[in-house]
Amino acid sequence: MEDRSMVPSYGGFILNVDLTNKLVEKKELDEKLCKMFVGGKGFGTKLLYDARIEKADPLSPDNLLIMSIGPGAGTIIPFTSKVNFNFKSPLTGCYGVSQMGGYFAPKLKWAGYDIVIVRGRSENPVYLYIDENGGEIRNADYLWGKTTQETEEILMKELEQKAAVLEIGPAGENLVKFACICHANAWRQAGRTGPGAVMGSKKLKAIAVVSDRKEVAVDNPQTVHELVEEIHKHIREDPVGTLAENYRKYGTPRMVEIANELHFFPTGYWRDVYFEKYKKIGPEAMAKYIVSNRTCWNCPFACGKLIEIKEGPYAGTRVEGPEYETIYAFGGLCKIDSIEAIAKINELCDLYGIDTMTMGNVASFAIEAYKLGKLKLEKGVDYSDPEGVIQLIEKVVKREGVGDLLAEGVRYVADTLGLTDLAIESRGLEPAGYDPRSLPGMALAYALSDRGACHLRSVMYAVDMSGKVERFAISSEKVSIYIDNEDRYNVFDCMVLCRFSRQVFTWDKLVKMVKGLTGFNYDINKLKEVSQRIQALSRLFNLKCGSKCSEDTVSKRFMTEAVKVNDRLVTVNEKELRQAINEYYQRRGWDEKGTPKEETLKNLGLTDKTS
Repeated sequence: MEDRSMVPSYGGFILNVDLTNKLVEKKELDEKLCKMFVGGKGFGTKLLYDARIEKADPLSPDNLLIMSIGPGAGTIIPFTSKVNFNFKSPLTGCYGVSQMGGYFAPKLKWAGYDIVIVRGRSENPVYLYIDENGGEIRNADYLWGKTTQETEEILMKELEQKAAVLEIGPAGENLVKFACICHANAWRQAGRTGPGAVMGSKKLKAIAVVSDRKEVAVDNPQTVHELVEEIHKHIREDPVGTLAENYRKYGTPRMVEIANELHFFPTGYWRDVYFEKYKKIGPEAMAKYIVSNRTCWNCPFACGKLIEIKEGPYAGTRVEGPEYETIYAFGGLCKIDSIEAIAKINELCDLYGIDTMTMGNVASFAIEAYKLGKLKLEKGVDYSDPEGVIQLIEKVVKREGVGDLLAEGVRYVADTLGLTDLAIESRGLEPAGYDPRSLPGMALAYALSDRGACHLRSVMYAVDMSGKVERFAISSEKVSIYIDNEDRYNVFDCMVLCRFSRQVFTWDKLVKMVKGLTGFNYDINKLKEVSQRIQALSRLFNLKCGSKCSEDTVSKRFMTEAVKVNDRLVTVNEKELRQAINEYYQRRGWDEKGTPKEETLKNLGLTDKTS
């Protein structure tokens, strides 16, 4: 085994994997890369941009799958167990990024790696085996066609339960554009923008890393221990203590009640913001099926809920979840008023390796298209029709019949059927469960997110829900909050931290974390510069992929179709949104078309030519 990194807290190595030529190369991590981009999303964005693959077909051998972790992975600091993936997205044709929890990140760190870069395409199905000595490309013919759980069980048994395994299911193999990468019994996913399809296009069924737990050498152990004590103290005290207890008791489904009480729960393919039967799919309905709490590695929240259904039409269902976003996608958008049915759908999506958020949007769009006579189906589908939705999922996963069309995502389906104005998406990505008409800060989030209509880049729904700002306005104050949130969560994604720790990791704690782990003498402004580099490069990547500033918006229906919130009819104010976006460009140092200026790039230590 080679010496570990001289930069504290890093594994110290990059693993380059060329599937076409069956080559695996281990190389040292560059200290400059660490200082400029810190880790995780920072590493992935820099390497993706430098690869100059913006003109490549996302499902071609030229695309990269970049897996990266943060300096906190494998240390005693909680909430640091996530893995970051970057790639050119098959779903959007632009910047792809997705994160996944579980216990893969610490295993990868203990094996000595911070980054794994996969390029090329194997002729036959393979899986990548990684340990401290390097990597091996191994035959996976016997795994191809198996579900995510089957694949993981087989590899864990072969590797004597010493591995962490991530894998794709049949959806990824069949190049469904919104296929996931799954892990931890398929109950943790890198779900958004289609990383599973990228793996499938490379005939890469799984990645397994084998390592024993090790102490990660940090720069200042005392500072790190102090930080951990502060974090646990913070969690024990209000308001975060209450939040932690709610996560342990209810998990994310508690948001179902909040979303309906505040009227932002997307319902009936974005026709309404309130589902009258929401109590049937909320936390209390789910509680009777919970058999245990589950957690990612070194997490005090334990927000995952393992449920088992033993009676009725969905008896035998066993799944971690459903999470809020899955409940919104199938309960709200598809109006399925049975938590049991939603759990079954969740289980199928996990086994097949498919993003529940996009799948729910696709299914509800298909219901609308079928009702309009634009989509031909052998057997019809309707709202409140779980069996009809399950049929659609089966067809999508197999790319069978109409499923071959639906497997492309909402934007492509809408354009093909002549229903572009009906579609709800931004930059090709379908939104999360927060309607921007009742939470206008989310209009800014969906319009400006680097990967499309994403709630996690800025978590603006929490701002609109807080009561601390004018809820129904898109104001200059919200632009300021948006930029600060975007910067902080970019640093989260470099570390790579779970969003649920957002009330724990203030800017001051992030500064202390980076210093304690790496020794980098960064203040808040230095960390914001790291974020600004990520924003500039992801923006340039999108522009080079053909994305335009005209796509920095939300779907027309949000601006023209009002929804009722209490006694008020609300839409997204197009003028306010445009003004806010222009202000964002200016404050980021971008021109009027949303292109980072040369001076901005220079000040960040970047150039458009060499990044």
